[in-house]
Formats: sequence, C-alpha cells, structure tokens
Amino acid sequence: MLRFPNPGSTIANFVAVYTAAFERLNGFVVGLDDIVAVVVAANLATSSGYMGDEAVARSTRQDRSRDPLYNQLKMYAELFRALGWLHPTEDSSLSYTFTLLGRQVIAAERNYLPIFGESVLGISYPSHVLKVKGDFDLRPFAFILRTMLAAGGYLSRDELIVGPLSANSDRNSDAATRLATMIAGLRANAKHIDSSLAKLATHRKTQINTLHNYTRWPIAVLRDCGWVQKAAASYRDGTQFEVFRLTAEGESVAQRVSRAFDIRLDQIDKLPLPEKAALSLEAHYAMLGRAGFELTPVVPRLESLLPAREAARRRLGIPSGRELLFSPFQSLSVPDIQAIFPSEKAALIDRQGGRDPLATTVGRGSRDHLFVAPILVPAVGEGSGEGVEAVKREILDLLKRRGSAAAAARAFAELHASDTKTSFYPLISYLFQILGYRSDYSRAGVNYQRWDACVWLGNAAIPIEIKSPTEEIYLSTKAVRQALENKIVLLSRGGLATRKELTSLIVGFKIPNERAEMSTLIDDIFHAYSLSIGVVDLENLAKLTARSLLEKVTIAPEQLGSLRGFLDV
Repeated sequence: MLRFPNPGSTIANFVAVYTAAFERLNGFVVGLDDIVAVVVAANLATSSGYMGDEAVARSTRQDRSRDPLYNQLKMYAELFRALGWLHPTEDSSLSYTFTLLGRQVIAAERNYLPIFGESVLGISYPSHVLKVKGDFDLRPFAFILRTMLAAGGYLSRDELIVGPLSANSDRNSDAATRLATMIAGLRANAKHIDSSLAKLATHRKTQINTLHNYTRWPIAVLRDCGWVQKAAASYRDGTQFEVFRLTAEGESVAQRVSRAFDIRLDQIDKLPLPEKAALSLEAHYAMLGRAGFELTPVVPRLESLLPAREAARRRLGIPSGRELLFSPFQSLSVPDIQAIFPSEKAALIDRQGGRDPLATTVGRGSRDHLFVAPILVPAVGEGSGEGVEAVKREILDLLKRRGSAAAAARAFAELHASDTKTSFYPLISYLFQILGYRSDYSRAGVNYQRWDACVWLGNAAIPIEIKSPTEEIYLSTKAVRQALENKIVLLSRGGLATRKELTSLIVGFKIPNERAEMSTLIDDIFHAYSLSIGVVDLENLAKLTARSLLEKVTIAPEQLGSLRGFLDV
C-alpha cells in the first residue's frame, strides 16, 4: 500500500509551511535542520507546547529518529519532493533545493489550489525524484479519481485503502474498471469491506488504524482541492456508510485525466534529450496554463519546439494535440531538469559555505495592499427590470440550494462559464444594479463607447472593461491596459462625467493565479499617473451580490470609487 505521511491536517497549513521555507531559504542548498528553524520561527510548528527557540531545544535529540520536529519536517519534505517543489541534490538525498515548480506555487499566492492540484496529479511512481517502498507503477491521485468515476462516483475511506492505494499498477486501460468491479463486490454489507481491510492489515503486518492514518493526507488533498465532498451511500443490505463523492469539479478532473495521455518514466527516459526537453516543456507549461498562469511570454519558445515535440509524440505514439498527463519536476532526474530548465542551474550557496540563509529574507515583494476586502454598508435599494429580476431569482435559488453565499457564487460562476459578450456584459451590469448602483452596458455596434459598461457614483461614471469567459477565461495584462485606455479616453474626450481620482474597473471570469505582472502594472500605473485600476472576477462579484441579498448590504461607494487591486470578498 502507498504510504503517504501525514504532517498536518489541512492543505492551507501544508502550503504555509512550504511558503515559509521558500521565502527564507530559496537559492540555498539546505538541510532539514534549516527548514525546521525557519518553520518554527514562522510559528508553524511547535514542540512540547512551546514555540520558537524553546521548541527547537525541547525537540532536538541526539538520536534524530526521536526528534519530533525533525521527523515532522522530514514528512513535509517527502511530500514536497513528491509534488516536485523540492529536489534532493545529486550529493545527498537529505540536502535540498527549491524548484521552479515550487516558485510558481509561491507566485500563485493565495490562489495556490489550482497549481497544487496540478502538482498532485503529477505525482507518479517510479520517479527519479523520490523512491518509495514497493514496486509501484502508478499515478495515484489520477487513479483514485478514475476509480471513483468507475465506482459510481464515490469511494469510502476503507475502499480507498483496499482499492487504488493498494494497487501496484494502473497502466492497463481497464485498470480502474476492474478495480471498481472488485469494490462493487464489497458493497453487499459492512462485513465484506471489514474482512477485506483486516486481511490487508494482516498481510501488511500492521494495524487497521495505521492503514487509516495513511489516508489522512490523500483525503485532505481530495477535499481541499474541491474534488470530493462527504456523502452517504448504502450497502445492498440497506445500511448506510460514509463516502467521499466526486463533486462536479472532481468529476470534470477525473474525466480529463482519463482522456489524457499518461507519460511514465520508462517512456520519457527513452527519448533523446532534445525530444525529452521539448515534450517536458510542453507538459510543464500546459500544467501552468490549466492552473491559470498567463503563458503569452513562453508561446514563441513553445512554437519553436514544435518539430521536436511532434517527433517525441510520434516516437511514443501520442496523437497530435492530445493532452499530456506528465510533470517533469516530479519525474525526471536532477541533471535532466537542469538541462531542460536552465534557470535550475543557477548558483546555489551551500548552507555550510559561510553564508547563513537565515540572515537574509529571500522571496517575493509583498502585494498585500492589492488584495482589498470590501467595506460593507447598508444597501439603499436595488435595481429593477426584467434582466435584474431574472439574475436576482437565479442567485436566490442558488442560495436556497447551496446554503451559503460562497457556494452559491461558485455555482453561479460555473453556470455562466460559457457566456459570450452578448449575455455576459449585461449580466455584469445587472449585478451592479442589484448592489444598488446605477449601471449600464454598451450595446453591440455602438463604437463610440470605448468602455464595455459603466457604473455611476452620483453623477460621475466609472468605466468598466469586461472580458467574457469566451473572450478569455483568465484576465491578463491586456485588460489592465484597456482599462487605462478607457479612463484616458473618458478624461480626454468626455462623453460621460467622471473624475480622475475615480477608479477604472475590470470585470472578468477569473483572475489568473500568477498575478505578478498584473499587480506590477497596476502599481506602475498608479505611481506614474495617479490612476487606479480595480479588478473583480465574476465569483467575487456574485458573492458580494449574494451577501447583498442575504444581509441587505453593499460595497461602500467610496471604496468602489477608489478600488486599486483585486476585490477579495
């Protein structure tokens, strides 16, 4: 059985530990003791009820196998390696460097879940990055999702143990179906699964509670990625049991990995280096694209590699255009990674080489000022009209069925994921009207109106640049430039009354996880021209609207008028 360590209870804390280590130690060759010191200093780990230096002192043992903090961070490091965020050096499996993939997790900031989910799906065995006990030929999390899909859309914890986590291989095309058939046979009554679990524990010479412990991290992953939720199912004798059922998002991911071409180590390693590099770069940047990163800067490079990519596909029998399921940072050797991603060759300073990494903070500059929580004030009314009422009914219905503003907003965004500008532009205007603001949108063919919509504060207009999901799923720096143009045109040519200090808004379907370029541009525009650019995605706008309907509140006019950065409801 695959044994995943369990260093913590939530993925949020798991990523926080990595972030703390990265921001202080990136650029150095480090050991576990370095990571322990940083994580304890960030108050993310304790020992014997103590924090800080006292925690380290009380934890440290001459026998490192009895050192609680050392062993806890050893578990973290093992998982960071499996995710491709931390690599062992060629000299020692207990000396580490931080990877490009790990840096992209940090760049995603609070929207880390998409790139975390891609990293989870990238875990596969065997791998040059991490050795595990047992002869596995398995991509575990993709196989779990595929098995769930084949087993009625759900698995219980014990079915997870005796099923995909105990599989040695998933390479056969019908592996998930055959495993689902076996699991279906255990669903007659509770005795069947209990007996199967007991036999596994006896065979593994361990306790059932130990087998349960091995599932804690996988279940936290599936839950926190939004791929499963707790539910109830019935054995054939009518008794109920707790299961983890695929959500709509989880089912979509399961279907995607089922369709993708799964590249394994034995396949990629037989390619000549130019073809291996081209296919690895294609797979890596495809992961980032699915996670919401803007790929425009790397498109020319990927296009230049097209002949080598196609040659690699022909050699491995991969149809042209078929999606790849492969993560180079989680499979390839360190020399291959350094050859394919030259930035990974950057000079690294040994922890023992005279410079203390703990003396220097290494990491991204803070952009916290660009994440703006709404200031809520009592609503003074809301718009009316056929379109407004239809949207209001839709949100109220979702609130009734989903139970919270956050869940309703997610569902609302999913329902409008295929909207064209014809329906999306008025939708945005209707949402602002429900919030109590006068708003209008530009009709198709009205070319003199440079902006897509406007919202009024008193007699002054705020222009809105709108990007429908069929125009672009993730907002880009192009939208920031267009929002700036909207403001400049409005100030220079008139057409609507406005004021320079009022923001220029962008509303789109999703905000990219890698927001460094957008953030930098928004700050540069403010510092150079004293003009504010505010950004709102559909889910946050819908969440604000849902709260408005529930709590009779709205965003404060003065905050809406001065918004700079990303509205974070």
